[in-house]
Amino acid sequence: MMSSIKEVSLRRATVADAEAIAAVRVEAWQTTYRDMIPDTYLDQMRVEDSFLHWKQILQALPAAGDRVCVYVAESEGHIIGFASGMLLPEAKFGMQAELTAIYLRPAWQRSGIGRRMVQKVARTLQAQGAESLLVWVISGNAIARNFYEELGGVLLHEQAFSWDGMDLKEVGYGWRDLSVLMASVNAMPTSSSVH
Repeated sequence: MMSSIKEVSLRRATVADAEAIAAVRVEAWQTTYRDMIPDTYLDQMRVEDSFLHWKQILQALPAAGDRVCVYVAESEGHIIGFASGMLLPEAKFGMQAELTAIYLRPAWQRSGIGRRMVQKVARTLQAQGAESLLVWVISGNAIARNFYEELGGVLLHEQAFSWDGMDLKEVGYGWRDLSVLMASVNAMPTSSSVH
C-alpha cells in the first residue's frame, strides 16, 4: 500500500488520458487475472490496442453528457487508476446503471481509492436519475467480489460469457439503492487523502 502522505485527486478523464488509462488497464489485467485467464492472452495484451478503444470512448464522452462518465485517479501527475460507468438503455436485473470498469495500479490497491472512485461514478449516475447500480466481475476474482460485498453489493446473477474467444464465468452484483452504497463508502476508514 502506498504511503498516506501522497495525495490522490479524482477528476474527469479527457482524451489526453487514453494512453495512461490503457496502461493501467493492461497492468491491472496482467496482475489481477493470472490463473483466471490464460497467461498467453495476458502476456500478449498491448497498451496500443487498449489505447485505441479508450480513445474512442473518451472522444464520445461529450456527446453522451453524464449518461456515461469516466474518472481518473491521479497522484503527483501520474494516473494510478480509473473508473467508468453508464446509464443502461434499459434496466438489467432491475438495475438502471452500470459500473463498467474500475482498475487501480496494483501498488495502490486496498488504499481506499477504489471506493472513492466507485462513489464518484455512482454520484454522477445518481444525478442523472439512476437509483441502482450493477457491476460484473469474473467469478474467480475473490478480491473484487469481496470489495463489492464490503460495499453492500448483493449477488444478483452468475452467467457464462465469452471474451476474445475465451469462455469465462461472471457474477453480477447490484445496489438497489445508491444511497446505501454511498453510506458504505463513507463509513469506511480511508488511508489516503483523496479529494
